[in-house]
Amino acid sequence: MRYFLNILLAIVLTMAGCTRSHAADRKYALQIMKRVFGYAASVDTVGLKAQESYAYLKYDIRTNRRNCLLLAIPTMYAIANTGVREHVGEIYDRVIMKRPGDMRLTQMLERNTIPYGMRTMPTVLKYLTPLIYEELLIDGRIISPFHPCNRRFYRYKVSPFMRGAVIVSFRPRLKNTKLVRGWARIEESTGRILETSFDGEYDMVRFHVTMTTGDEGVKTLMPAQCNLNIRFLFLGNDITAEYTTVYDLPKKLPDSVQIVNRRDTALLNLVRPIPANSHEQYLYSRYYAARDARQADTASQRNKTRLWTKLLWKNVGRRLVMRTRRKFGTHEQGNFRISPVLSPLSFSYSARRGLTYKFDIRGSYFFNERQALQLRFKTGYSFKQKQIYFDFPFTFYINQRRNAYIRTEWSSGRHIYNSELMDAIRLERKDSIDWSRLNLTNFSVHSFKAVAHYDPSSHWGLELGIVSHKRTAVDDNSFNLLGRKDSYNSVAPIAELTYRPMGYNGPILTIDYERSIRKFMGSDTDYERVEIDGQYKHHLSALSYLQLRAGTGFYTHKGFGSYFLDYSNFRESNIPGGWNDDWACTFELLNSQWYNASKYYVRANAAYETPLLLLSWLPIAGRLIERERIYINALSVKRLNPYIEYGYGFSTRAFSLGWFVAQRNWRFDGIGVRVNMELFRHW
Repeated sequence: MRYFLNILLAIVLTMAGCTRSHAADRKYALQIMKRVFGYAASVDTVGLKAQESYAYLKYDIRTNRRNCLLLAIPTMYAIANTGVREHVGEIYDRVIMKRPGDMRLTQMLERNTIPYGMRTMPTVLKYLTPLIYEELLIDGRIISPFHPCNRRFYRYKVSPFMRGAVIVSFRPRLKNTKLVRGWARIEESTGRILETSFDGEYDMVRFHVTMTTGDEGVKTLMPAQCNLNIRFLFLGNDITAEYTTVYDLPKKLPDSVQIVNRRDTALLNLVRPIPANSHEQYLYSRYYAARDARQADTASQRNKTRLWTKLLWKNVGRRLVMRTRRKFGTHEQGNFRISPVLSPLSFSYSARRGLTYKFDIRGSYFFNERQALQLRFKTGYSFKQKQIYFDFPFTFYINQRRNAYIRTEWSSGRHIYNSELMDAIRLERKDSIDWSRLNLTNFSVHSFKAVAHYDPSSHWGLELGIVSHKRTAVDDNSFNLLGRKDSYNSVAPIAELTYRPMGYNGPILTIDYERSIRKFMGSDTDYERVEIDGQYKHHLSALSYLQLRAGTGFYTHKGFGSYFLDYSNFRESNIPGGWNDDWACTFELLNSQWYNASKYYVRANAAYETPLLLLSWLPIAGRLIERERIYINALSVKRLNPYIEYGYGFSTRAFSLGWFVAQRNWRFDGIGVRVNMELFRHW
């Protein structure tokens, strides 16, 4: 009996020792992770001045397999339309760092072997500046494992490595495109990350990043050298690439050297910190030899004609599938961007509008830090409604620091539905007319708006201006048959007061006033309208936020002949944007006629977004879900008390999808879906 008691006691003591050992290991791991999460806060960044340095990047892109679909992918047109399978390049930049995570790069020198000197997959360059201590690791896309708010997304394991350093391995609790897995070498005493390596997949790209951090001060928060390996797989296309970036380089070019040609090989040889290997030198030599041969072939007129025809078709094809971005001016102070003519991003679908095509042109010119010109031309066509829309705002910033600007905006194509005019005509005419055959309720709206805005402080803003609307009957024959005019004009002075209780990064409250005066600048409409609107987008953590909106509007006066009710903050969006533009705080299933059917409205909208909510937990497809949203939209107008929409939506690398259910006066009023293409949006 005593023998068995001794064995039992030995087992108990052994288990107690293991428990104490496990508890000690866990306590040690928690201490290490606490140091890692708190290291960024321990670095003194108070009074940090802008620091200038230089960076060098070289890359190698290989086309392993391709087909005709590669031509339709933005920024891939150049390598899809050439017989060469491997391209190399290098870039030398000036870097201005105002604070950790805020790096402004100005390109000084660049050369590559890609046709026309174009860049391929520029979106992956953002993976070369990981912000490891920030909440979001890469360009606001990937959730960082080294931020304290993100501990709930990852599992950690701490292992001894060498004296004064440990290895922290991390993996996501859930397989998702927003999360990464890898390891980091940590300084044991401080929690500083000396080196890290991680893998992930986002936006059709599989990536592997290895980086080392700086040696002292603020530099320890930023990469000193970063290596990136990526692989792009899409419907039979297979592209791999390697990138190497070296940061914090000293100035090697004296001020006396003027860079006339950015592709100056001699200057690149002076600043290059990593010598070009024999394979890279061979690829450059082959590229220059082929270029010289093409120039020699243009000697004959026949070859010139053939070359220009080829270039024409290449440029046309490139504009069809790629964005056009250009900078101009002696110091590149101007730029413009044109969306591709044919792209998945050009189309969206909703049950109410059907298939919609969109096209967008943007441009800007900066005179100095305060003054600038900005313009945008946005147009669209709804195939279901058979309507063409466009919106053309033009803004001149007098003082951007005070948000002082003058803006004009011309828009057309929006339709408004109004039954008051038809009711008035029916009361006037007592004869028997088949009113069902006449279209007296559908009008097309052409608008022009000119305003001046100024913010005396970060809390207040004031805007004054004038707005003109011309409402023209879609079916003018019906009005001609009745002997009535088919267009109605209004010209109204407007004023808007903005209040921001927490400054520019908090909620916004606006009060709008509009007063149309009869016979003022050709106006034949008399009305007075007031609208109050409040919006707030509250950031929670790790790509999660709560977006709220509430408002009301009402007509305080409607004179004779004022048949139209047209609000500024409560109207249908005719040119729908993407997931980040107008998918929140809008009514998706509301019939167009309700926007103009009441002398008042009261609205409330809420949307909650997070990267990991419901569908993200699915075993296979869940890893592709990037963001999810829950919507609640409520409205009260005349004869509609209340109208409520409930919705759920999610976004993936390829598309965004939302389902919506509506209630009208507490009864089921329909169900609908909205789809928007997201494929290659960031490319």
